[in-house]
Amino acid sequence: MSAKELLIQLFALPKGEIIFHDYSCALKSLISKYGRIFLSENHICFYANLAGSKINLVLKINDILKIESKNKNDIEIIMNNNKQYCFSSFQDKDHVLNFMNALLQGQPLSNLNDSTVFNETSNNEQSQIDNAEVEIQFLKSESSTNQEICKFTFSFSLDKFFDFFIADNASLYSIYDHRQNEKDTDMNLTKWTVNEDSQDMYLREMKHVMKLTGVPFKDKTRMHKLFTYKKDEQKIIYTCTTHTLDVPYGNCFQAEEKWEITPLEDNKCILRVFVSVIFTKSTIMKNTIINRTMIGFKEDYEKWINNVKIKLENQAKQSKSSTISYSIHDFEDSIKLDNQNIFNKILKTSNSNLETQKEQSGLISVALQKEAYFILLITIMIIIMLIQITMMNKQTAKIEQLEQLLIQRQNKFELFNDQL
Repeated sequence: MSAKELLIQLFALPKGEIIFHDYSCALKSLISKYGRIFLSENHICFYANLAGSKINLVLKINDILKIESKNKNDIEIIMNNNKQYCFSSFQDKDHVLNFMNALLQGQPLSNLNDSTVFNETSNNEQSQIDNAEVEIQFLKSESSTNQEICKFTFSFSLDKFFDFFIADNASLYSIYDHRQNEKDTDMNLTKWTVNEDSQDMYLREMKHVMKLTGVPFKDKTRMHKLFTYKKDEQKIIYTCTTHTLDVPYGNCFQAEEKWEITPLEDNKCILRVFVSVIFTKSTIMKNTIINRTMIGFKEDYEKWINNVKIKLENQAKQSKSSTISYSIHDFEDSIKLDNQNIFNKILKTSNSNLETQKEQSGLISVALQKEAYFILLITIMIIIMLIQITMMNKQTAKIEQLEQLLIQRQNKFELFNDQL
């Protein structure tokens, strides 16, 4: 059975009904019910699974009086019989509101940029329906120790859960991401370190400032959290001890959360959340503190799981997109790699030739230097010889002059002797 046929059977829609789009959201009531809303040509349908109790809500377009934005986050559908349904936690509320009003007013859907028809060729429809299968169980606040307030089933392994939510660099949705979404300030989260008292346990701390509602004369408070975890192949135990520093009676108690994550069949895992309120001092406000703390945790985990589902859906869309473009990127990368290899070969050859030329030019320059030195030496020797020859010629001329002078004096002496 195709996903379209499954939805038609699930909501008892007429055969041939066109389902245009679906969105993650929550049906607001005393306890918000998280699921998916489906927009078809004649119906608006909502599906959720709360603690194993499935909810199928089908609203006919013709029975709807108006659809309007109730506040920043909510969409309210008012029926002709004045019955009202309020939906919240949309990723893009304005887009969904415009789409609903277009259906109500019979406008052409081609004007909407994101109006993709829900048909049998969609590969991720079934997974989107499965993502709505999140069990949330809320218990009454009868005790202050180890209340299991909710549980969630995820379609991935225990190790994946750790990488997504708990690791230092949590890849999907960390506690830092969650507090940042809640507009907390002055956040400081340390890295996991080994507990000195227990080598299989890890510790880290977080400090932040959180906004408050319903507390007289206080609009924010400093928070201090201590986290621990133990992990093996069978389960993960993750705890958080919270001290609320600036609220009335804040020095009388601390809140403790414990996550127990265990594997299921088919590569799935289940998260059970337990909450305790531990009192360090006696106070007459004990019951009030417990009730308000439990309500606060339930509201916070509703926001947490909704944000997690949005992250998972975005990841699935990105994975599908990357799969489609994988071969193109792979081909481009191979071309780049080949071009790089060719370039490296050319560069290597050029460097080799350059080194050879340098070596050859070096040999030539050495030979030229030797030849120049030899010529210079010969030139100097010739110059010295010429100087010596010149000096010898000058000396010979002087000797000849002396000989002539001696001959002249000798002749004069002989003439003088003859006269005597």
